[in-house]
Amino acid sequence: MACRGFFECVLKLFNLVLMAVGLAMAGYGAYLLVLWLQLLPPSPPAPPPSGDLVRLGRPMLLLIDVSISDGTSEKLISAWFIFAFIGVGVILFITSIFGCAGASTRSGCCLSTYSFLIILFILVELAAGCFIFFDHSWKDVIPVDKTGNFDMIYSFLKENWRTAKWVALGAVVFEVKAEQFPSV
Repeated sequence: MACRGFFECVLKLFNLVLMAVGLAMAGYGAYLLVLWLQLLPPSPPAPPPSGDLVRLGRPMLLLIDVSISDGTSEKLISAWFIFAFIGVGVILFITSIFGCAGASTRSGCCLSTYSFLIILFILVELAAGCFIFFDHSWKDVIPVDKTGNFDMIYSFLKENWRTAKWVALGAVVFEVKAEQFPSV
């Protein structure tokens, strides 16, 4: 019986750390997005909207042509990595909320949802790892890093690939073993 209390405390601690990491990722991603938007050159003022508005059921909802001719939509699409970083942070935060609530209240529903989200997260992580390992076209999709940090990290991983792959495998094994805690 004492083992159950220990695993409950470990699960709470793990989820608090996961919650802090998720919030930090979302906050840092928002900070990066603000910095990135400040670096964009100012766009010319938009022309006044034409009279071609379509009214939907309520007068507050107006359908406006969203094709932007100044390239703003392409600029936002090029920040996909920042949006993905924020999204992963939010998903981690939501997952950790289910884990904390499930461990605190011993709710089967919360723990089942938490287990499902963790398993889904691990499967997506494995799929991304396989994609990166087997398909090398991802190098063309990564935006150009003007600071050179990406190239520095990439060259470090290339030099230490034998160690890095075992560390990554260990992290995946640790995640799978940590998944067994809610069922105790």
